[in-house]
Amino acid sequence: MKGNILLIAPWIYDFAAYDLWSEPLGLLYIAAMIREYGYDLTLIDCLDRHHPDTPSVSGRKNPRSNRYGCGKYHKTILDKPAALTHIPRYYGRYGIPLETFTKELERTERPDAVLVTSGMTYWYPGPWMALKQVRDFYPDVPTVLGGIYATLCPEHARLSGADHVLEGPGETQVLALLDKLTRNVPDPGRIPRSLDDCPYPAHDLRRVVEHVAILTSRGCPFHCTYCASRLLHPPGFARRDPISVVDEIEYHHRTFGVTDFAFYDDALLVDAKHHIEIILDGILQRGLSCHFHTPNGLHARHMSAELAAKMFRAGFKTIRLGLETTNAVRQHHMGDKVEAPEVRQAITFLRQAGFTSSQIGIYILAGLPGQPASEVEESIAYVHDCGASVKLALYSPIPGTVEWELAVAQGTVETNADPLLHNNSIYPLHADPSGYVALRRLNDRVLEGNASLLNRDFGHPPAGS
Repeated sequence: MKGNILLIAPWIYDFAAYDLWSEPLGLLYIAAMIREYGYDLTLIDCLDRHHPDTPSVSGRKNPRSNRYGCGKYHKTILDKPAALTHIPRYYGRYGIPLETFTKELERTERPDAVLVTSGMTYWYPGPWMALKQVRDFYPDVPTVLGGIYATLCPEHARLSGADHVLEGPGETQVLALLDKLTRNVPDPGRIPRSLDDCPYPAHDLRRVVEHVAILTSRGCPFHCTYCASRLLHPPGFARRDPISVVDEIEYHHRTFGVTDFAFYDDALLVDAKHHIEIILDGILQRGLSCHFHTPNGLHARHMSAELAAKMFRAGFKTIRLGLETTNAVRQHHMGDKVEAPEVRQAITFLRQAGFTSSQIGIYILAGLPGQPASEVEESIAYVHDCGASVKLALYSPIPGTVEWELAVAQGTVETNADPLLHNNSIYPLHADPSGYVALRRLNDRVLEGNASLLNRDFGHPPAGS
């Protein structure tokens, strides 16, 4: 072996967090590649809901999973950071207790390097804590920080104590850096050149594989003003061979017995005939009895009656579509990704295919710079009238996006603001305290509206839906 590498998926520090088919997919891809390259690996997943030591340390049982493999994380209540003391909510660390993390380090063979990934920018206390714990335990072992936060806030990330901060896709950067740190001779010929060259993510490193995330593409062809996809994947939109996607689904299904798969794509339905429909045909032809979910949201413009019917037959259970707003002017400003009538049409296709209103969730954005609460109310009413459930998503300002620049220009966020203030749970309060109260009330009404929606008569979908 070339060396021992410790990989860490850190905790989430926030007011709320939930395992909605969450997994450190980027880190698992990197793990698979560097293992093929000759390195020995250990993974510490701080968000492991099934860690056997957690109950003995916390005095509480591990949270249960729902029928599709999702569930709550263990939470440790903490004092709020100075930047968040004005927020009237409980703050905490989600994931395994610190004592459990220490035990994991004690069980791990001394690494030659440590790789720490990062998620949302405002979750940075998690990777910072992981780096601190590793530094205290192995003060002379080099540490590397990558991921979303490291890419979007590289200067802030350099304050983390990591020896190296990697921006952007990490595969080729990590391999080159590890060879340098471990004094191995690089072998450029073994570096994957495309998504289809990458080995399957190293899900075998996870303690329990309840669900598996599937990535059929990287990046996005759209230019939504609030989204960071193009910043995280600068080469642009790239797709895998759809047959290789079916092969991967079948592999995980046969190897781990997994039945729940979540598509992490940003543009799964684009050019459906040459991509997702081929994937669905393969799933049906191979008789794979699985459940599929789309937490990132789908583009309603590309939905058709045929596609909706095929998705239903293939086993899709959780459908999410992006609407964001029914305001035509704002839709145009945000990139013209979709129009309200297209969402209504997509919902109709899905309902006719057999999906219920509770299975179809429509994302509505709230708290955008300059967005009145009345606009959000109109969007909510529209979705309920279409016969679908509302999924209210509070806006989070993301550095480098168009909406970020607008928020900076309006003075609701500072360019060098602590990333903790990017948090979508508190940004509306920070930017507009009175509007925040209105949004919280709106959220309560969304829950009430979704509940009453279930009692409305939209016909009788086929059995098994």
